[in-house]
This record gives sequence, C-alpha cells and structure tokens, in this order.
Amino acid sequence: MNTTETISLPRSLPRGKMTSHAVVTDYAFIKKLIWAYFLLLLFEGALRKWFLPGLSQGLLIIRDPLVIWIYYLCYARGVFPLNNKYLQKCLLWVTLAVVLSILINQAHPATIAYGARTNLLHFPLIFIMARVLTWEDVLDFGKAFLVLAAPMTWVVAQQFQADAEAIINTAAGGVGSQLETSGGKVRASGTFTFVSGIVFYYCFTVAYIIYGFLVKDSFPKWMIYLGTSATLLAMVTAGSRSVIAECLQVIGCIAFLAYYRPSEFGKIATSVLAFSTLALLLYSQIDLFKEGLDFLSLRFEEAANVEGNPIEAYFKRYTDIIAAPYYYSLFTSFFGNGLGSATRAGAALGGGYGGAELSWSRPIMENGLMIGIFFIIWRLWITKDLLISCIRAVKQGSYLAIFLFGAAGPILLFGILGQPTNLGFAAFGSGLCLAAAISEKKPS
Repeated sequence: MNTTETISLPRSLPRGKMTSHAVVTDYAFIKKLIWAYFLLLLFEGALRKWFLPGLSQGLLIIRDPLVIWIYYLCYARGVFPLNNKYLQKCLLWVTLAVVLSILINQAHPATIAYGARTNLLHFPLIFIMARVLTWEDVLDFGKAFLVLAAPMTWVVAQQFQADAEAIINTAAGGVGSQLETSGGKVRASGTFTFVSGIVFYYCFTVAYIIYGFLVKDSFPKWMIYLGTSATLLAMVTAGSRSVIAECLQVIGCIAFLAYYRPSEFGKIATSVLAFSTLALLLYSQIDLFKEGLDFLSLRFEEAANVEGNPIEAYFKRYTDIIAAPYYYSLFTSFFGNGLGSATRAGAALGGGYGGAELSWSRPIMENGLMIGIFFIIWRLWITKDLLISCIRAVKQGSYLAIFLFGAAGPILLFGILGQPTNLGFAAFGSGLCLAAAISEKKPS
C-alpha cells in the first residue's frame, strides 16, 4: 500500500484514478488555516528577530495551536487521517520513546514533551493537506512562492550589504548576529531565523519555476520571470552554498521526466534558455549581482580548501548524516538520554543544553540505537512512498509533484526536525507535494 492509497479517497472514483477528496468537498475555513500556517512559517523568524524578540522562545511553537485547531476541525468533519499507517507507526514509536524516557532516562517532562512534539505533532498535516487541497490550491501556493520571492530577495540583499552587527542581521531574540561567511559577509536568513529557511524557500520556488516554464499558462509569465530573477539574485547574495546545492536537487528531478516522459523532456531546452537569459541580464545590468557572484566564488574557493570541491562536499554532507547513527551509538548509552534531550529547545526546557547537528544522530542520542533507529526507518519509509506517488503522477502526465518532491523529500528524510523552520517545511512541503501528486489536474 502506498502513500496515496492510505488517504482513503472516495469510493465512487474510478479505481486507480488520482484525485483529491477536496474536489467534491469544500474545506474553505480549513484551507484558510493552512494558509495561516504557511504565512507563519515564512514570517515566524521576522517576529522572533525584529518585531517581538522578547517573545522569541514562545514563538518557537507559534504554529502548534494552529495545527491543533486544523486537526480538531478535520476530526469533527471526519477527515482526520486516524487510520493512516504512517501516523499510527509514528505514534507507536513516539509513545515507546516517551515511556522509556520517563521510566529509564528520567528526563525532564518538558524536554520529553518537546521531543514528542517535533517527532509527531505536525506530520498529520501532510495527509490533511492532501485531502483538502485541490489542484488550484496547490498552484495558488505556487503563486505565493513566486510573488513573495521578490520581497524575500530584497531582505536577503539588504542582509548581504549590511554589516554583521546591523539590526537586519540580528539573531532570534534580537541578540547576536547570523553566521558569517566569506569576505566578512553573513549567511543571509531572509525573514527566517536561520539560513536553512531561505534554502528551503527557494527550493520550492525553483520547483514552481520549472513547472511554469514546462507547462504553458500554469502561471502568468511576469510571475515566472519575477520569481526566477529574484531566485537567481538570492543565490549569489545569500552567502550559502546550500541554497545552490539544494536547488540543484530540485532541478535534478528533471531526470524523472526524461526517463518516464521523454517526449516532454524536450521542453527543458526552453527553460534553460530562459533561465540563462535572465542570469545574463542580471549580470550585465545589476552591480549587486556581480558583487554577490564574486563573494560566492570566494566562498566556494575557501570551502574547497577545507572540504574539497563542491561535489565532494555535497556527498560528504549526506555520508556524514547516514553514518551518524553508527558513530554516535558508540558514545551513547543503550537507551540514550531521553526524548527531546538532543534538541536545543528541549534541552533548555530541562535546564541543560544540547542540539544534534546531524539529523539522524538525534534519535540515537535520545533513545539509543535499538529504539532510535526505528524513527530513521520511518523517515525512509514515508519518503520512499512519497516518491512513488510522485513518479505515478509523472506517468499520468502531472509533473509538478516530482519537482516539489525535490524540495520536500530531502527535508522530510534528512532535515533537523528539532528546528521549527525545518519541521514546518518538512510537514507543509510534503503535504503540498502529496496534494500535487494526487489532485486531479484539469485538462488544458
């Protein structure tokens, strides 16, 4: 049974047909709450850095009440995925981890609660979005990504040009500054708390840009060109190689199109030409683009002296994540230190400090190799089935989902879920991807 079959589509539909339950049911208010979740995901960092820094710690969970409200409304209307096998297995693992953390680790209750929240609370949203969003809703979110790319890039550019100590480069809580990169510049974070936020944001923007070039009239041309130009400028001014590397993962999903729909692959040439033309125009007309490109080149050169060339660094990053469970199991007790103890916020709630820098090391540090490995297996399982759903969509002539998977899949599989922005994009992005995979696309 795959991801889409788990969603329990209406029985009246033809067998095997991919369509969203939202086609026949109106969930207008629930959709508004999902939009609110999306906007809070984008601007939570701005609240924590600039507007309400004194409430920074509380704003960590600003989307939690909203997502619980969504779940309540869905339960009341009979569309909450109670029988979803992925959620049932995740609940079983989290329950086991909580019991062991209380009985054996005797971890702080607040730490355990935070750990359980990061591993379970937001994931039902994936399947709710797939149930309530229509194809038009998925495209509307794409329009938001494309249009908001311009103001997001403006913020990124301002952060690039400002000093590290400037208020626009402050860290969460209004204290400190963002991480520095080459040439005394900072790694821009846009409206997010950390640079990972803009990495994920522009990945989804690139997914919609590619689809916009491939499928005529999916978005207004001005919107596609605006999003493309803004994304290119952000890539060279963000001060982070991850923005480029993660966006290339999205572009790499074109390979699925080449394999399963080779007749459509020829349209890629048009996309490449348009993309290259906009890049040349930016380089020739905007001094900031040239300056950003110079600093980006410097960043790659300096990093190459430490980590090797970009390809080596890219594969080393994922190799370290995959190897982390075995490495950290050598230095962790059999049952770990307790659920939530390897997250910074969870550890702080218990009066300590912590934070696993590699996502797959966290469940091992918290619950030991024998128990923690099951959550890693769960992430592999759900990501694999999400990919299968996207490939099925490609075979049936719907291409958006596979590009959204290029943005969402790596976060769902490898993202550091203890960080609120990562968790938000893992849940919301995967929900958007699944909705695109199973929603009925109207014929053009």
